[in-house]
Amino acid sequence: MTSRGAPVAVAAVPLGERAVGPDLARGAALLGIALANTVGWMYGGAWTALVKQRDAGALDRAVDVAMSLLVDNRGFPLFAMLFGYGIGVLLRRGRERGETPGRFRRRMLRRHLVLLGIGLAHGVLLFAGDIVASYAVIGMLAVLFADRRRILVIAAALLASPMLAMWGWLDGTIGPAGGGRLPDVEAATYADSVMIRAQEVGVDLMLLPATDLGLLTPMLIGVLLARVRLLEDVARHRALLRRLWRTLLPISLLGALPLTLVLVLDPRAEHLGSETVRGILGVVHQLSGLGGAVAGAALAALAAERLHGPIVAALAALGRMSLTGYVLQSVIALALFPAFTLGLGGRLGSAGASALMVLAWAAGLVLAVVLDRAGRRGPLEHVLRSLAAPPPPRTTGGRG
Repeated sequence: MTSRGAPVAVAAVPLGERAVGPDLARGAALLGIALANTVGWMYGGAWTALVKQRDAGALDRAVDVAMSLLVDNRGFPLFAMLFGYGIGVLLRRGRERGETPGRFRRRMLRRHLVLLGIGLAHGVLLFAGDIVASYAVIGMLAVLFADRRRILVIAAALLASPMLAMWGWLDGTIGPAGGGRLPDVEAATYADSVMIRAQEVGVDLMLLPATDLGLLTPMLIGVLLARVRLLEDVARHRALLRRLWRTLLPISLLGALPLTLVLVLDPRAEHLGSETVRGILGVVHQLSGLGGAVAGAALAALAAERLHGPIVAALAALGRMSLTGYVLQSVIALALFPAFTLGLGGRLGSAGASALMVLAWAAGLVLAVVLDRAGRRGPLEHVLRSLAAPPPPRTTGGRG
């Protein structure tokens, strides 16, 4: 037994000991995030609901419909939930090694401060829609609740959900209210875009604890799922996992359908519903995405148990380097879409932009397989692990 005053070494989960299900879900969720982020690169046209292009051809609108039903407000809560699940796993491993709650929180603070730095750099240098900084800040709130009684965790998740609902309201109203400008993507030079993003990131950072509090809800759901090892102990929870995806996936689709229909039938916001109606449909779209996130995680856990081919292995490898994969997508997008590079964001519709983002995601998949076969972590995962490592314990005793 470790004494209370002795340092406790709690390492990251070794690559060979990680559960495949959560990593498989992360790898798949990165595709959803890549597709959802296309709206942050397309400029020059007016927006409609879900920040889609108001004037779109048949193929582009078909892609918009698929995205609205399966990706929008489904990919990011899945990723946030898996982030919370990871916090729960780290908490459990620390307890098994005798780590005190105080040491766990200090370790997580170091980790999240490094994540915050990576996120701020990503937001300034590459993509104004960065989510890593938000995960770092809201993730620390999840850490503070992670070892509390279950009723407190549930209460915190419920209290944060109105902010998640606000995001849904904006999804239903911000496009039809006007917009379509992305100043950093339309900038004349990369230096100009960096200056614009730096200002936006600075403002976002000051407002972040309030504006992004909705992330706490899916994160705490992940913490709760980690307590029962839902995505790891598949044999024990198989029946529950099947019930979850069979129940929650239809709920997710039904919740996404009304706003999707408005997107198709009235993209110019001329006939179907007032702003209030669209806002309510956006809230339904957003909150039903939580069900889609849990369903996606359950399906990934079941697939990881039954399927063992190269595709599953590649997705899991990408999930193990999800931070690198996420930033790599922005690097590739920056080379393709802004006006100061190839300018494709001002010329392509949803179909073309989505196809390119699928290729960007696939590039991460290839890199993940190469690194996995070499037994190496992703570059940013290595940076995170190195910088967030606890300081070496101080030695005591006389001079040797």
